[in-house]
Amino acid sequence: MITQLTQEEVDILIDEARYGELDSLKEIFQQIDPKVLLSIHNDITLTTPFHMAAANGHTKVLDYLLSLIPKEEVKTVINKQNESGSTALHWSALNGHLEVVKLLCEKYDADPFIKNSAGHDAIYEAEMNNKEDVETYFLEKYSVEPENNHDDDTVEFNEGTEIQNATKDAVDSLSKDAEKVSIN
Repeated sequence: MITQLTQEEVDILIDEARYGELDSLKEIFQQIDPKVLLSIHNDITLTTPFHMAAANGHTKVLDYLLSLIPKEEVKTVINKQNESGSTALHWSALNGHLEVVKLLCEKYDADPFIKNSAGHDAIYEAEMNNKEDVETYFLEKYSVEPENNHDDDTVEFNEGTEIQNATKDAVDSLSKDAEKVSIN
């Protein structure tokens, strides 16, 4: 079994994942020790085969590659960030590959809340790129929808952000002004 790859061999393996070449990858891993997957990435961008398969919607390729990784290592590998801090889940969400997103989250426990260098998590990437089915999946799975416990038009504020606090202050101020007008 081959345990070390040249950069050229790494690039070939990454390209095979990128283009969804499952049969080719199966042949490669008959000769190469799957443990190499723990450390291979593009030298410049730090992109892994997992990033490429996820970004291009190759669910079967991604599942196959992850099945080669020892169980205790999978979460580390699947949450590995590239040079811009993005994970495979960021890329699959950004490109709207719902089946890949489901595979990563449900079978491999990928973390959708990891933020990349721009401060975006995978949920934000789906939302900002109009990938509504992926966004809906995230919102339902992780219960990150805003809470509205009222049957009327009452607005509920939670502590935590400047915008929420500023909005509450503005509403309070308008309410006080409305009371003054009605009194006078």
